[in-house]
Amino acid sequence: MPIYDQGYRRYEARQPLSQVRFWPITREALRLILAKRAFLGLLAVSFLPFVVRVIQVYIVTRFPEAGRVLPVDGRLFGEFLNQQIGFTILLSIFGASGLIANDLRTGAILVYLSRPLTRRDYALGKLCVPLALNLAVTLVPALALYGASLGLAPDQFLQWELAWIGPAIVVHSLVISLFVSLLSLAVSALSRSARVAGLGFFGLIFGLEMVRLIIQHGFGRPEAMLLSFLADMRAIGAALFGLADTELLAVHWSAPAAVLFVVALGCLAVLRARIRAVEIVT
Repeated sequence: MPIYDQGYRRYEARQPLSQVRFWPITREALRLILAKRAFLGLLAVSFLPFVVRVIQVYIVTRFPEAGRVLPVDGRLFGEFLNQQIGFTILLSIFGASGLIANDLRTGAILVYLSRPLTRRDYALGKLCVPLALNLAVTLVPALALYGASLGLAPDQFLQWELAWIGPAIVVHSLVISLFVSLLSLAVSALSRSARVAGLGFFGLIFGLEMVRLIIQHGFGRPEAMLLSFLADMRAIGAALFGLADTELLAVHWSAPAAVLFVVALGCLAVLRARIRAVEIVT
């Protein structure tokens, strides 16, 4: 019986590969996450502040004197988005901690990269998962709140002077969602356990916030706010929406923006180093 040489053969697809090769990774991960009722419950709870803010706008439109206690202006949306940062952190802990950690533990990352996928496709597919979840609790309800405010109080919000609110909502939502998503994914890439990655991400965010509070209040160092990613994101919102918060405005907004940018670059460097098609054993 003749023996034929079975060497390397180039992959021949029956049809052109999709340009958005990362989408199946994102789709399947979202399907598994959203199949959990507890996660859907957390997602539903994250919309409660939106309901409260809409009621606030309605009350002020019906009883204008209530505006002294419940001010309704551009600051409303900055306060709302800063409040939603906590939900983006929780959603990232439960929805993104195992995205890369589980693949590193099971070796599935080698299977992914043995397909016609690049490291960029894999990273982008994973990144879109927490990004979609975080935008769902920041950009979507904030724009819905803006639309509800325009409908309930057109005389107050439908003014050229307040046209900046819409773009400010988009910018602040993207800053929050993209930074939290990158950070959670980088922490996930540093561990082989989803539980350890989730605890590490939680400890990093709130640990730095505790350090910031101790140094800023205990030692009177306002620049200590730069140590906290939570304070840095809120400072961007305070600058965009004109929030009167002396703690967040202790330094110019460009400083926390620079901190977030540098940390985001560090997260990309971590992902580049950890996502590889060859397992290195030392």
